[in-house]
Amino acid sequence: MGDEKPTHPSLRPPPAHGYPPHDAAPPASWVLLDLDAYVADRENATSAWGTMSNGKAIRVTFCTAGPPLVSYICVWSPDAEIAMEPTVEAAESDLIFLSVFLRGRRNQGEYFVYKAAGSKGPSLRRVQDPEPCWPERYNFTLLAHRDTGCPQADGDNDDHYYIAALNQFRRSGPGDFKLWLFNSMDGKWSTTPVSSRSEGLLSFVDPWRGIIVCDVLGRKPARYLQLPPPLIRHDKFRDEPLLDRDIAFVEGRLTVVALTSPVVQQGSSISNPRSRQISSWSRAVSDQWEEDWRMDYVIQSPNISVDTTGSVDHLLLNLQDCNGRTRQPSMGKLYIDHPTLSLSDSRIVYIMGQVNVRDKKALVLAIDMSISKLQGVAMFDAERMIGFTYTQPRISKYFNAAPGVNIRPGEFPMRYPCKLQDRVTVMYDAVYTPMQSGGVQDGQDTGASKGAEDEDDNAMDLD
Repeated sequence: MGDEKPTHPSLRPPPAHGYPPHDAAPPASWVLLDLDAYVADRENATSAWGTMSNGKAIRVTFCTAGPPLVSYICVWSPDAEIAMEPTVEAAESDLIFLSVFLRGRRNQGEYFVYKAAGSKGPSLRRVQDPEPCWPERYNFTLLAHRDTGCPQADGDNDDHYYIAALNQFRRSGPGDFKLWLFNSMDGKWSTTPVSSRSEGLLSFVDPWRGIIVCDVLGRKPARYLQLPPPLIRHDKFRDEPLLDRDIAFVEGRLTVVALTSPVVQQGSSISNPRSRQISSWSRAVSDQWEEDWRMDYVIQSPNISVDTTGSVDHLLLNLQDCNGRTRQPSMGKLYIDHPTLSLSDSRIVYIMGQVNVRDKKALVLAIDMSISKLQGVAMFDAERMIGFTYTQPRISKYFNAAPGVNIRPGEFPMRYPCKLQDRVTVMYDAVYTPMQSGGVQDGQDTGASKGAEDEDDNAMDLD
């Protein structure tokens, strides 16, 4: 037993939620979705089969649960070995854009679009290799034909979609970009230069500075919307912005939430280095974007109270420190990051909390900013986490709750803006050895809760 090699965490999906689904529960209008899929043989009513370029079969299955639990995807091929965890590159409406890398072809991926609400049920289609048009991750977005306002986007064409990728146009000036567009009707990529000057259908976000809203069909010029002035950072280029802020359309308003360090007066010191300020801003969505940003809420993390009415499972707040002691940290003693807006309630933001930044277990905390109170908590397996780790698509509301699985085969259209991270590289091999299949038990736990050693020996020295 002591000589057994540890199983790669991407082969161990969470056993406690999302699978099998609760048939009686109505589908959630949106979910928190892990961007890194699991490699596991799971099948339910959301499952869809597709075919890889080598002719071998591949299946995608969603395991969903309401926030603050994090939903996840399981990818499986009975005939091909998957080299690393498949990745969600973009999510919008009933569409998910996935990349899959096979053993022996780790530098050449397979790309698929999963569609939840097709005319024949969930479907999985391989997309022509987009490699020439995407040097960066997280610069993709999706748009269903039915959301473009085109008269032909009905009937049989309802299953079709666009994939848009916005990249900096290096041969021109620093404010110019090239827009690549994939149309599922003809299966081809095309390119168009876009200048950051006006308005349209899709939003590409630079979370440090602003948003480009553009019509991918070229019917309107693009518009550039700056973030609220206190949030604009011109000194940030290589840092990962989505660990500190999030942008989404919530209840008809373009909304941004940001984590910042508290303001310190000159000559004074920070009494609690883990303290963070959480603020949210919003503006109305309109043709001319007349309304400016307004601040909706601002709270301080040490001042967040815990709901005592029973909505919070206090046992989940117990985390082990590096010495194996189980303690319940106060909100002011947690490292917090990764704010994620609720898509159904503008008051709620989800934040990840850890006792030590290298812990294998983290908490997803639901915070009501209007009353500065913790309203819910869920455990998250953080072993695979490298920076920005989950997003919030609306795909769950398109799932058919009826039992059964697919048979294996021989307001504003951009409600959820694509999250553009400039020059962010994810180095998988720096953390894990290549995945080895075999010996995986479906109900296996997702990793130990004991955190890794941290330089802060007093992280759990709580009041």
